[in-house]
Formats: sequence, structure tokens, C-alpha cells
Amino acid sequence: MDLPVQQFRTKAEQELLDLFASAGKALPGAGNPFVAGLRTKAIETYARLGLPHRRIEAWKYTDLRARLVDVLPLLKADGVGIAEAEFERAIGPTLANLSAYRLVVVEGDLRTDLSDIAGLKAAGVEAVSLGQALEKPPAWLKTALAQVNPRDEDPVIALNTALMTGGVALRIGQGVLLDKPIHLIQLDGKGEPASTVTRNIILAESGSAGTVLESFGNLGIRGLQRNAVTEIRVGDKAALKHIKLQREGEDALHLSTWLLELAAEARYHAFQFSTGAALARNQIYARFAGEHAALDISGASLLRDRQHCDTTLLVEHRVPHCLSRELFKAVLDDEARGVFQGKIIVSPGAQKTDGKQMSGALLLSESAEFDAKPELEIFADDVVCGHGATSGELDDDLLFYLEARGIPEAQARALLIRAFVGEALEKIEDETIREALARASAEWLGVSYD
Repeated sequence: MDLPVQQFRTKAEQELLDLFASAGKALPGAGNPFVAGLRTKAIETYARLGLPHRRIEAWKYTDLRARLVDVLPLLKADGVGIAEAEFERAIGPTLANLSAYRLVVVEGDLRTDLSDIAGLKAAGVEAVSLGQALEKPPAWLKTALAQVNPRDEDPVIALNTALMTGGVALRIGQGVLLDKPIHLIQLDGKGEPASTVTRNIILAESGSAGTVLESFGNLGIRGLQRNAVTEIRVGDKAALKHIKLQREGEDALHLSTWLLELAAEARYHAFQFSTGAALARNQIYARFAGEHAALDISGASLLRDRQHCDTTLLVEHRVPHCLSRELFKAVLDDEARGVFQGKIIVSPGAQKTDGKQMSGALLLSESAEFDAKPELEIFADDVVCGHGATSGELDDDLLFYLEARGIPEAQARALLIRAFVGEALEKIEDETIREALARASAEWLGVSYD
């Protein structure tokens, strides 16, 4: 049962209100009535709700109110220089050198000097800095900003809307078929500890097809607090592949939310991969708005020490004849904690729904913990739905089998872990991206990929 009554504000809760009060007039779009209205409504929502805590059912495993003690100042973009080698260290050499339309956001600011804006325009994609666009939002941005599958009672999203300082707005034009991925690289900076609040918009118009890769990396800043929201709208008969890599600093706070809406006959294929941050919360809210649409959302997280990664997913089948698939894997070592909360809701009248969900965890330590809460709420009678969750240790018999054939124990363990994660990685259709994440898995394990 949720208990929304808040008796007092913590130090961090008040600091967030103070941050808005001090920075509000300098935020992008402060003089635009549309943007100012969104910000005012959002901060009022946050002031009423406060930070989420364990008495709220969706946050029972991740008490943000208790974990967030101090709020850091907003990160200010200062045009920091970035060498190519720093891209490779931040996100890995394979992805840093990926053949793609590159968009680079540093300290919340879209860096046109590091981005291929012209190439995207020639390919039929409009890409604009959100920070600049907020000053005078175009009509297509107004129809999307804070409008895609909105969550009016989510304080983390409300804070993002109130404090957003930058990001990227993408519009893949009607019928555009991209020949290579769009790589949205988001880096934190090199200065003092700070917070960054970014908003990305991805609109795939009817009949279009493309791939968007979001990479979050660390340039050296310590103590980063990130709140990132991406709004995704996939139009009629459009197809979008969406991959996220998160490998931020070991002491970072990473709050990420995807808001997704699918029109008729749309196809959405997504994957999230996490190895970074001390505390990560990945929220995915997906809604079917048109019939005969399909989505496949999967992911893998590799955690050690005292890392905490929470994936919370809500898929709403509001119309008939739609299909959803979810598969998430977690590998947990030391005192790491993984969380998966997945809910599928089938609304009345959403007949012929096909929804399946699965999560699995591999525990490498007796101190590691995995909390799974799969849920189904079905209000239609002609559906095929199912869910499941598993957790366990490495199979001793399989280890013995490999060691009996001359494979050293450490290598045998790594082979079994990679096979466990590999089931999820196989969901990624792009071979280069799949290989890059497989290499990242091997790097986390401390073994050679080749």
C-alpha cells in the first residue's frame, strides 16, 4: 500500500527545492510561457510528493529518500576538450569507433563540434539541442515534451522536467530508413562533483526505421548525480531499435526513465546494459496506443562490491492484438543488489494480447541479493500472458565438466557467466553493438574476449 503523506522534508528534499528556486530563472526556456508552465507544474508536483521511499510500493527496494543525502549543484557546460582516446576509455573502443551518426552531449550540452548534425540532416533526421530548442520550441517538440506516456505522479520525472538543462531532440522523418545507427554519447565532464539533468526526445515518424544507441560514460568526474529522461514515440508502421550502455563512475547516482508510446503496427526493440554507478534506477514505461504493434525490451546488469541496480518496467496493453517480450539478466558479486520489477497490464478490450516476461539472476556471492517482483494485471479474457523469475548460483556439475576437460576454474566460471548473459545479448540484432557489449562483459569478468 502506498503512503503518500509526507510529515517532513529531508535535507536533500529541501535542497532540491532550493536548487530550483536559485537556478530557475537561468534555466533554458525560462522566458517561454510553454516551458515555464511545464517547469512550474513539475516542481509543484515534486514539492507535494517529495523523494520516493520504501513505503511507496514501486520503490520498496530502492529507498531514494534515504540514499540521497546531499544534492550537488547543477553541472555547468564549459566546453571541455575531449580527445578520441577519452571516448574510448569512457565507452569502450568498439563503440567509440562505431560507424554511426554521432551526437555528443557533454555536461548536458550538445556539442555540435563533436557531432554529425549535417550528416543526420542529409539522411532525413532533424537533431536539435534541447537546451536551445526550449527557448522557442518548434511545434513538433511541443507535441512531445512531457506529453509521451506521461507519469504525473512520479517525482523523479517531475524533477527532471523542472530542472532539465539540456539533451537532444531527434525527429526521424516520415519514411526515412537510416543506413547506420545514431550514436548518442552522453559524458559527464572532468570537474567537481555535480548533478546533471537531461531530457532526450526521439520521434520515429510513420514508416521510418532506425537504430539509436545511448552511451553513458565517465570522463573523470567523481560524485555525479544524473537524472535522465528519454521520451520515445514510434509512429504507425515505424521500427526503432534502441540500445543503452551505462558505465558511469563507480560512485555515480544514475536515475534513468524511458517513456514509450507505440502507434499501430509499430515495432520497438530495446536493450539496456549496465555495469557502472553505485546506485542505478532504470524505469521503463511503455504503452501500446495502436493495434498490431510489438515491443521487445531486454537487458543485462553486471554488479559487484555494493552496487545497486533497479530495473522497474511497466507495459500497458491498452488496445488489442499487440505483443510484448521482456528478458532481463543480472550477475551479482560481493554485496551487490539487483532489483527487477516488471508489470504487464492488459486493459479491458485489449483482446489477443500476447505478453511474456522473464528475469534471471546469477549470484556469485553469498552476500549478493536479487529481488524480483513480476506482476500481471489482466482485465481481458482472450490473451496469452506469462511471467517468471529465477535466481541461483553457478552449476557445480557444469563447472566440474569444464574443469575435467582441462579448463582452469577461473576460465570455466567466466565461460558459464558469459553464457548466462549471452542469452540476453543475443536479443541485440546489430552484430557490432552486440560484440561491443560482449567485450564489456568479458572486461568486467577480467578475461579476454578473443
